[in-house]
Amino acid sequence: MAHHRATRAEIDLQAFRHNFQNLRSHISPQTRIMAVVKADAYGHGALPCARVAVECGADYLGAGVIEEGIELRQSGLDAPILILGSIFPDEAEDLVRHDLATIVCTLPLAQALAKEAEKQNKTASVHIKVDTGMNRLGVLPENLPELLNQIRNLPNLKIEGVSTHFASADDEVLSITQAQFKKFQAALACLKQDDRPLIHCSNTSALFKFPESHFDMVRPGLILYGALPSPSLQAVLIEKENLSPFKPVMQWKSRIILVKSIAKGQPVSYSGSFTTQRGSLIATLPVGYADGLHRSLSNKMDVLIRGKRAPQIGNICMDMTLIDVTEIQDVQAGDEVVLFGKQEGQTITVDEMATKGGTIPYEILCNVGKRVPRIYG
Repeated sequence: MAHHRATRAEIDLQAFRHNFQNLRSHISPQTRIMAVVKADAYGHGALPCARVAVECGADYLGAGVIEEGIELRQSGLDAPILILGSIFPDEAEDLVRHDLATIVCTLPLAQALAKEAEKQNKTASVHIKVDTGMNRLGVLPENLPELLNQIRNLPNLKIEGVSTHFASADDEVLSITQAQFKKFQAALACLKQDDRPLIHCSNTSALFKFPESHFDMVRPGLILYGALPSPSLQAVLIEKENLSPFKPVMQWKSRIILVKSIAKGQPVSYSGSFTTQRGSLIATLPVGYADGLHRSLSNKMDVLIRGKRAPQIGNICMDMTLIDVTEIQDVQAGDEVVLFGKQEGQTITVDEMATKGGTIPYEILCNVGKRVPRIYG
């Protein structure tokens, strides 16, 4: 397929492969890995990334919603897939038909799955989530034994896993995660050792900060794409002797569509949020908030042009944004611009863009829009 847009996201699947193998070296060979590819693999493309993950030995794939799991199945992937966001009872038919597993924390959903699995003459796999403090999905620890017994008595259902989710593993304060971990351990005491399902709770931050939380399977997400959930994780990674650096998988690039001179004292873009303080050379880029470049980054971010940083100026528009290139020599229409990534030895990271936009790297990556073509290499 031909890509006509100058604005593009370049996806390095070899970097993704490196990141998976790097993580694999950090954990026990007996610990399984669920590669989280939800939200279109955090904007990187679920199918290409899932295929590489399975090639590298991923034991499980994590999807966010049932449509994501169905897409992976219809593309030929037969690895186990867990719908991390759970489903509604009326989605049971599709879940069973496509051999997907789902998070369960209520009896009505389990009953709907059992009924549908019996109808299709199949066995449906479920992972029971325990709410240890996220207060989102999950059964309360004290109600876990009853739910386990109820589900065990349903036909055509297999309790494949028991899990929880940490609310604050990305944060510098560790006590909240430690408290959740203790609650989870206590809840697991009701499980029978001779019929114990997969136990999993470690996301990216937890699997590095709390190795005791690895249990039977870990659920890496953002780290597979070479970004960090929070700055606090960087110091932890540096201390790991057997780890090489994780590599960013995505670079977001565009090209200059126009360069023109603007006199001193001229307002720039909508609402005149920036006024030139000197005679300036302004470059227009064909990328805007419809492509996922947050408007909140207006007048805050830099880009790379000819290996040098240039500030973004004025309000980011739906389809365009403006850059001050006054300090960069010989800038021309057609020059490559890096929004995040590398150019001539200089780097702008997703983490930097997230900090300047007052958000997190997850949101920056996930919001790179569908109309931005992904170029795989």
